[in-house]
Amino acid sequence: MTCDYETPTATPLGEQATVLVALAGLAVSHPNLPGAYFVTSDILPRKLAVQLDGPGKVEAWRAALNVPADQVVMRKRGEQAQLKFETTAYGVEFCVYAVYDPATQAEEVASDAVLAP
Repeated sequence: MTCDYETPTATPLGEQATVLVALAGLAVSHPNLPGAYFVTSDILPRKLAVQLDGPGKVEAWRAALNVPADQVVMRKRGEQAQLKFETTAYGVEFCVYAVYDPATQAEEVASDAVLAP
């Protein structure tokens, strides 16, 4: 099997360096920040999608990126909710979001409260 990465429209990995450096900086300055599913591409090399699995994790990222709370948007679709914000920091356009079931999140918060010392 041969893979040819040398296409005329390919953007070099170096174009995504800003995103990679921003993530590394966040990992160092906020080591307890919740891990996420990240998406970046050579088409929009300074844009980063950060997918999280709950509203508390979105809040942690909001605080780490110094985004005002009023910039977080909540949408509901059927039984699911989406919490999302967009911001530019460290030269990167962040889109941070979570899609979740509010009932499940309430159960998890309640069980965490029971387990907390």
